[in-house]
Formats: sequence, C-alpha cells, structure tokens
Amino acid sequence: MAGSRRLGELAGRVLAQAPDPPVGPVAVALSGGADSAVAAWLMLELGAACRAVHVDHGLAGSPVVRAAAAAIAARLVLDLEVIEVAVPSGASPENQGRKVRYAALENSCGEGEWLVTGHTSDDQAETVFLNILRGTGPAGLTGIPPRRGRILRPLLGATRSETRELATLLGLPWRDDPSNRDLDLRRNQIRREVLPDLEARFNPQLRTSLADLAGSVADGIPTSAKRVQMLELDEGIALVAPELYAIGPAAASHAIRNALRRVRGPYAGTRAEVLRLSEVAFGTVPSAELAGGLKAFRRGPWLVVSSVHHRDAPLPVEWALPGAASFGRWALESWVDQSAPVAFPLSAWMAVADAAQLPDAVTVRVTEPTDEVDGVSVREVLRRLGVSPEQRSNWPVVVASGSVVWVPGARISRAVWVGSTTRRYLWVHARWETV
Repeated sequence: MAGSRRLGELAGRVLAQAPDPPVGPVAVALSGGADSAVAAWLMLELGAACRAVHVDHGLAGSPVVRAAAAAIAARLVLDLEVIEVAVPSGASPENQGRKVRYAALENSCGEGEWLVTGHTSDDQAETVFLNILRGTGPAGLTGIPPRRGRILRPLLGATRSETRELATLLGLPWRDDPSNRDLDLRRNQIRREVLPDLEARFNPQLRTSLADLAGSVADGIPTSAKRVQMLELDEGIALVAPELYAIGPAAASHAIRNALRRVRGPYAGTRAEVLRLSEVAFGTVPSAELAGGLKAFRRGPWLVVSSVHHRDAPLPVEWALPGAASFGRWALESWVDQSAPVAFPLSAWMAVADAAQLPDAVTVRVTEPTDEVDGVSVREVLRRLGVSPEQRSNWPVVVASGSVVWVPGARISRAVWVGSTTRRYLWVHARWETV
C-alpha cells in the first residue's frame, strides 16, 4: 500500500510539472535508462501518439542499454526503432557521441513528428556548471532549453532520483549505461565527484540552485533574441545578419551565443568570439576564425558559422525540364506555364525563361574557371552575391549547350529571356535545404 501511495505521489508530481502534450506524433529518444523510460511513460499518460527510437553507439556497454530499451518499449507497448551509428574520433568523445546521436534521432523523425528526450533538472544543473567552468555568458547559463525546434524535454522539472524511483515503481526494466561510471569523462566527474563534494561542503541544494538559475536567466533573455531567424545548414548555422543589427548588441550577443552552442555543443564561446562574430555580421570584417575549427562569414544577408573542413563538391547532375533535381544540399524545381506571368518574380532564387530556348535537360555543376554568364565571370557573380570562397565550390550553376544560363541568386542569362515570341514559359526555382 505504501508503494502504491508513493507511486501515485511521484506520478502526480511529474504529471503536474509536465508541459502540455505536443500536437502531433511523438518519437521518444529511449536510451534504456530511467529518465527516458519515464519520458515515454509520460507521453503515453498525456495521450500522445507515441513511438520509441534507440540509438546504438556500438560501444562496449551498448548491448546492455539496447536490451533495456527493447524491454521498456515492450512493457509500454511501443514500437521501437533501433538506429546503429559509429562515433567518430575526436577531442571530446562525449560531444562526438552527442552529435551523431542527435543527427540520427532527428533524421528518424518524420514530418510533423516531435522528438522527446528525458533530460532532468540534474542534467540541467550539470550543463550550467560545465558552461560556467568553460566560461560563458547569459546564453550558457540558460542550460538546456525545454524546447528547441522539434525537440521537447518535458522532465526538466523532475530530478534524476525521482525518475529512477518512478521508473522502478512503474516496473519499467531500465538499466544504467555502463559509460556513466567512466570517470575519464568530464560530465561523469562533475556528476559523481565535483557536485556531490560541493553539496556536502557548501550547499546541499546546489543542483536545484543551478537549475533555478537556468530558468531565471532564460526568462531574462530579450524576446527579440529568441525571434532571430536561424537555419541549420549541412555545414553549420546561419543567422539573418540584418536582424542581429536591428535588435541591438545585447540581444544579438544572446542570439550569436545560441548559434555557437548549436554548432559545437554546450561551449557557447568567449566574449571575444561573440564580438568578432558581431563584426562579421555587421560587415566590419569579412570573416573570423573561431576555436574548434569554425569559421564565420557573410553569405548574402546571412551570417554563417561553419566548419572549416573542406567538403567535396557535388557531382554534376542532369536536370530534366520541367521537373525536379537535387544538387548537394540544393533542391531545384522547374515547371512550364502556357501563359505569360502577371508579374515577373523579384526573388533572386526564382526566374522565368523561354522554354523554347532551352533543351529538355540541362546540367547542374559547380563553377569552372572559364564559366561566364552574359560576359561576366561566374566567380565574380558569386563574389558579388556575397558567396564566400568556401561555399563557391558547392554553389550550383546551370549549363545548357556549354554555356551557363542561370546561377541561383543571380538573374537568368539574356540568352533565354522571354520575349514577344515566347509561347511556353519555364519557371525555375532553387532553395537550400536545411537539416
């Protein structure tokens, strides 16, 4: 009876602290531990259409947590998808594992599907403490956001001890990841040694205080900083530079730190790095090198923070007209209209051509040294567009009969302009696909 009372008390507390259930289907990142097990239970209790996804990192302890995830999913009657990944080598195995895990989880989610993780207030406290040790500004003190894009974290109001007790009382067969005992990992040192020692010597409520600090700082961040448009690109993050200028230095600093955290993990960067990025955004300097192999530069109106590592240029592709094609991260579309446009598009990413002046298929490739469009070097066209040298090796050019007829972001070649004799109008459109 006492166990039933305690189960009801804990379950009621977790349910009371949880946010409103998301609208739409949910995928729970089911690690096999107690936190994610409770997150899955919570979503079912809230009435969400739910499934589970487990990422197998291929490490020594992975079979243990994989089996636990399967057992939890069976107990909760959840469909389980298992994704196997390889953790690349790097200076921080923790950060490398986090990157491939989130990439696998987000790629698994379908359109309109939410991703739920089991982060608790203890995870929040550890993240804030780690950010303080590295050196951070207000953005780093906010810790883990309750929501980021399609990712939801409904257990940030619960402690790790509460989720473990609740999972046990619910009869969920959770297991601890053996890697959580590895004291060579910095987070485990903080979790198992540093914070317990500080709590014993100075403040028994230290973790609660750190989690409360995150909420307080997040409440104080200017709303304008949270509204800055941010795109997740294949090579990094892009922010709208004019928006950073418009919202003022303080809010812009928050937005820039948030972007840095998205690119390289919890480390939000130093004040000096934020100032350098602001200079790039406002056009004072053309680019800036950052710690961790990152570079910042302008691409048209966007401030891009990307990896410096070279990416191979996409292979040439044939684009059937009308029709669709993919070129690296670019999506290309074309269609034919028998009527003249009421107004020609003002967007540099859409154009109208005389279909009779183009073959049934064109080639899309990157720039070659001899490429010109209307007598101007394509490389010069890209420079005028604000495309950085790093991006020019991946920028598509559309070629017909050996000549460049269109560069996305610039006007279409005069050779295919519409005229009084045009009877079929070919529309072309290009967009950069985000992840």
